Amino acid sequence: MTLMGRHGDGGITKRADGRLQVSITLAGGRRLYRTIPRLTDPKRQRELAERTRRELVAMREAELDPAGQTVADYLRSWLRSMTSATHARQRPNTIAHYRNAVELHIIPVLGDLRLERLSERHIQAWVDGLRASPQSISHYRAALRRALNVAVRHRIIARNPAIAVDLPEVPRFRASPLTVTEAHRLLEATSGDRLGALWRLAILTGLRSGELLGLSWDDIDLEAGAVTVRAQLQRQDGGWIRAEPKADRALERVSIDADTVAALAAHKLRQAAERQPDWPYWGLVFTTPRGYPIHRSDALVAFREACDRAGVARRRFHDLRHSSATLMRELGVDREVRKARLGHSTDAMTERYAHASTSQDRAAVERLAEAVR
Repeated sequence: MTLMGRHGDGGITKRADGRLQVSITLAGGRRLYRTIPRLTDPKRQRELAERTRRELVAMREAELDPAGQTVADYLRSWLRSMTSATHARQRPNTIAHYRNAVELHIIPVLGDLRLERLSERHIQAWVDGLRASPQSISHYRAALRRALNVAVRHRIIARNPAIAVDLPEVPRFRASPLTVTEAHRLLEATSGDRLGALWRLAILTGLRSGELLGLSWDDIDLEAGAVTVRAQLQRQDGGWIRAEPKADRALERVSIDADTVAALAAHKLRQAAERQPDWPYWGLVFTTPRGYPIHRSDALVAFREACDRAGVARRRFHDLRHSSATLMRELGVDREVRKARLGHSTDAMTERYAHASTSQDRAAVERLAEAVR
């Protein structure tokens, strides 16, 4: 019994076993069928069948053959759907990472396979043949798994074959935070450097590298002694953008101590003195000597040189964030205050901290500043 459907729009038929069968006509007269399981709520079953029919018709109108498209066809349409959506579903950097994984690592091996025939065996062989670090392989598989999850939700395929795949073990990288003595030596040795304020702000606030490098002078309130986290610096299509921070923060304005205020004020004067009329103006707190945004790799090189001058072991830039977290913990700063300053927010913590006095945050930074003074 045909329940609904007009010519060209497909139809929905009720089977003898109670399941519904959706069918549409593809290019060349071929028929494509999708079966909707029997549900206890007949209305819900019909709604699911109708939605499936509309999605299949939309794919056909977009010249995507749900029965015949290749892995390459599907992955590229998935990427287009994210970039063309009115409301962005992913951050620009995330989409760029997905595109890199799809075009350079997935499609060259799996792209010609029919999507509906892609199996765990295909994906396992692809993973085993990748010449990349375990972490990179994990990222590539994650991109494929996410794309195929969408295909399952849209009922283009019945299940996701990228889930049950064995991956190489990713080595656990151990953070190496600065001790109080090392932090003091680093800040003392770099107090007069053009990026000395950057290392100080990183240790005292625990901001992420992208948040630090994306700070504008409008985000700094020297009079109030506070930094507002509004954006992070990212590369996109060969240029620079200030994207939204990585996570919602329970604490948008992060307190800074008097010494950090003084360091930033001196940095601002130094930056104004070195600026030339023909240099670009980005409004950023930290720039290259010629006024451009600082790439994270360049910031890492500068940080390692600063470590050498201070006579402390070289670290990752990200270890400055770990240093802030570790030092606050060792100084007895409340766990929820630490999480708020670092931007590690959860719904429960956000609610708990939303009504707290900023004096907690101020007390935390003063304690930290005193330790490294």
